Amino acid sequence: MSISTSSKSKSTSTNECSFDIRCETSADTETVKSLTMKVFGPGMYARAAYALREGVEAEKHLSFIACKADKIIGSVRLTKINWGNDTVLMLGPLGVLPEHKSLGAGKALMRKAVDAAREHVSKGGPNAIILVGDYAYYQPFGFERIPPEKIQLPRPADPQRILVCDLVEGASAHYSGAAKRMGSG
Repeated sequence: MSISTSSKSKSTSTNECSFDIRCETSADTETVKSLTMKVFGPGMYARAAYALREGVEAEKHLSFIACKADKIIGSVRLTKINWGNDTVLMLGPLGVLPEHKSLGAGKALMRKAVDAAREHVSKGGPNAIILVGDYAYYQPFGFERIPPEKIQLPRPADPQRILVCDLVEGASAHYSGAAKRMGSG
């Protein structure tokens, strides 16, 4: 599925910059890994969010890429994790190549991922998404801070950056405990 998105860049010119959003496929895996490394660098491996996704396949039907002129310029992935006794989605990484920032690709990817996850709830999918990121950026997509006493991550993270988006109103109210990779004890 491909949608065309148009967005103005931050410059004062009136040039339009368009890109397509589509589901990530297996053929995109290596390009997305390369993009992620370019955007986040090797430091990403030390982060709490990476520890939760490490070795777990992202949900391909809930992971999207942004393409401009057939080149992948951005991506977002959703991966199932455990939060206490419940299964939720972990968003990330969300990345856009530096030379394509401020075109709206990151926000378009976010809207697409959250909307797809909401639709997936009706098919028995998890009813909340968590992430570690900037509240000001993610709040417009429905993310709120998780009280620090409700979640324990496998590595240190700023408690102000641990966020949740309820895909069903009030869904995360009863969640608590350790966040763990799917399949880990």
